[in-house]
Amino acid sequence: MPLPPGPRLPTLVQTALWLGRPVGFLEWCARRYGDVFTLRLALGPPVVMVAEPGLAERVLTLSADQASTGEENAILAPLLGDRSVLMVDGPDHLRQRRLLLPFFHGERMRRQAGAISAIVEASVAAWPRDRAFPLLPRMRDITFEVILRVVFGLHESAALDELRRALRGLLRMGSSWMVVPGLRRDLGPRSPWGRFVRLKAHVDALLRAQVGRRREAGGDGDTVIDVLLPEMDDDELVDALMTVLVAGHETTATSLAWCFELLLRRPDLVERVRDELDSGSTRLLDAVIRETLRVRPVFRYASRRLREPLALGGHTAPAGVAAAASIYLVQRRPDRYPEPAAFRPERFLGSGPPAGAWIPFGGGVRRCLGASFVTFEMAVVIAAVLRCARLRPASSRPERVRLHAITMVPGRGARVRMVP
Repeated sequence: MPLPPGPRLPTLVQTALWLGRPVGFLEWCARRYGDVFTLRLALGPPVVMVAEPGLAERVLTLSADQASTGEENAILAPLLGDRSVLMVDGPDHLRQRRLLLPFFHGERMRRQAGAISAIVEASVAAWPRDRAFPLLPRMRDITFEVILRVVFGLHESAALDELRRALRGLLRMGSSWMVVPGLRRDLGPRSPWGRFVRLKAHVDALLRAQVGRRREAGGDGDTVIDVLLPEMDDDELVDALMTVLVAGHETTATSLAWCFELLLRRPDLVERVRDELDSGSTRLLDAVIRETLRVRPVFRYASRRLREPLALGGHTAPAGVAAAASIYLVQRRPDRYPEPAAFRPERFLGSGPPAGAWIPFGGGVRRCLGASFVTFEMAVVIAAVLRCARLRPASSRPERVRLHAITMVPGRGARVRMVP
């Protein structure tokens, strides 16, 4: 069965462009081949990419019988573990989702606002006053502490300090080369992959120790660890904790960095957001967050490994290939968004997004289970930063996209200066 058209470049060249030009290569393919095209990358089977909202929804709502998401996410298994909610399909996925979802919605989530604000205020107090600095590492520190203290309920101790150091070291290793299976070679403790494997084993041991202490204490708290103790064995729980930590830490920090990179280039909008926050309204701030996630989604696409052929816009993708909804392209369609490349939060003040054209968290039963917490945490962090500091971009030149493993981050880390 022939695949939809796509670049005829060698696989290695396509892979180099995919990693080196994260959005430029996608845009070029869409201009040349339209809403459905095939990429051949050295990361797995061919990828049939779709850029039309209706086709994207068809891909995102495939059932576990029709397609596997776990197989597509397997590239993350060395970091998250084989039993992560992102690796499993069908009933196993739905069970884990049911267990984890309550922590990221409703009143339990809203109760954390004060604790999150306190973490932000302590962080801002230590930011440099006399030089430009990147916001992305500071946002990572903030979201990291939110997960450890607010979600996991871990308190200051020597054991937590060691866990914090090890986790930060592991997450700093995120790099584009790590997602290429052929480069995963353990050549000893000094080789890149060798360091990763040993540090991941150390982090797992520290998490197991935390789980063991909670089991001995009876696990009668209200944190993720306590509630999951009777539902999961240690292996599954460690993978769940790693998934919550990585997915809830890195992605939120990246979205926050992009938000400030975009927002600070519109000083008038910054003041309007401040004024609304002072009056008790978050309407404009919510629009800013929504527009940030549209213009600069953390992930370029969400994919499924097909178990049966799938019709897509006059083409048929055969079983065994990956069908992917291009989040980036769907959210930048000029027929859905006037001036699609422009950062204009005002477009969301009068109405919600066009149907099917705002998918930063994916869709279907695999939609990001922390989506509500991400937008909630972003709103609390942005409001606290605007309350505690005045910032301006360190350069008049907007920052380009670069890859950090599979996430799209600001090229210079969203560099800013504090304004006296």
